[in-house]
Amino acid sequence: MSRALSPAHEAGPGPGAPLRRLWRDWCSLRPREFLWFVLLGLAYGLTDLSGLVYLGDDPRWLEALSRQLFSPVIVTLLMMLCWLPAARSQPEHPRRLARLALATLLGSLLALLALRGLLSVLDWPSVDELLRARKGKPMRATSAGLSFLGDALQAFIPAMLAVSLIEWQQRRRRAEASLARLQHEQQALARRALASRLAALQAQVEPQFLFDTLVEIERAYAQGRPEAAPQMEGLIHHLRVALPRLREPHVSPAHEAELLQSYLAVLAGRRQQALQFSHHCPESLRDTPLPPMLLLPLLQRALRLAAPRLPQRCSFSLEAREGGGLRLLLALDLPGLCGDDAELQALAERLRALVGGPAALRCRSSEDSTLFSLELHTA
Repeated sequence: MSRALSPAHEAGPGPGAPLRRLWRDWCSLRPREFLWFVLLGLAYGLTDLSGLVYLGDDPRWLEALSRQLFSPVIVTLLMMLCWLPAARSQPEHPRRLARLALATLLGSLLALLALRGLLSVLDWPSVDELLRARKGKPMRATSAGLSFLGDALQAFIPAMLAVSLIEWQQRRRRAEASLARLQHEQQALARRALASRLAALQAQVEPQFLFDTLVEIERAYAQGRPEAAPQMEGLIHHLRVALPRLREPHVSPAHEAELLQSYLAVLAGRRQQALQFSHHCPESLRDTPLPPMLLLPLLQRALRLAAPRLPQRCSFSLEAREGGGLRLLLALDLPGLCGDDAELQALAERLRALVGGPAALRCRSSEDSTLFSLELHTA
């Protein structure tokens, strides 16, 4: 009975796991990395082309040029195959630098062995060989071991410098990405913490407001006034509307309007004053999510400035802004409620924290009304 293997089982430990990891590392080669090694080889080959100026009439100068240019490219590409597994190891591994150095050294040795075998088949002369032949000088007598060691060092040193440069750039990019991620997380945590504090602050019924309302209701019950029961019902309704907002990340415009209306109804009931509240929202914006209790602190502040007066009319409307975003309008038929600009700015900062993005709070007062405008610059 056959049994399907999961990807995790296929990539698990086994005889072929190292080969699979090696093949995976090779397949992860990025075009930018491939281009970098090709350019590195070409740049190294171009450093010693001045001798070809004297070989323009030599019939084998093209072969010497090919060897001069392609040999370092072949070396760097073969070295790249050894570098990739070390480069794809864990960035924070304690032996990562040692792995890179060992991979570069091993790559240099293997690449030189492969290159010598290839050149023996192609029989391409070097620029130095053609120049010495033209001047009638014999080739330097050097042992094969010393020659191979010299070539290995000549390939390893610049390759190690290039690998170090690549590693430094990658570490810098990782550090910058990590810093940006930490800054983003810190800002998000700060916004959430401030928004939570603001939401908790907004969700609390003001002690003085609650105390005064209960005292007024108790007095009304003691005197047997008929408005006692409606006042108690209004307070209970406001508490049922306000308290659950602490647990809700978003509310609809209708819920925000219900909160404002219930708060004003409690105040109007205490004063035995008629107060008209209206709410307007286009059909296209009825399901727009809003932060909870967005305008209640603004209304509470305005009413504190207006005390002991109460507005006779209050309206809340929502409209779309040109270029994206929303505009929330809160209007009261009482003048002079803009008050201190610094206090408005502090409230605007709290609102921006609650919104979690750009927001602008404006106040305009006329002879018979005050209009608050909160603009949310959403995408």
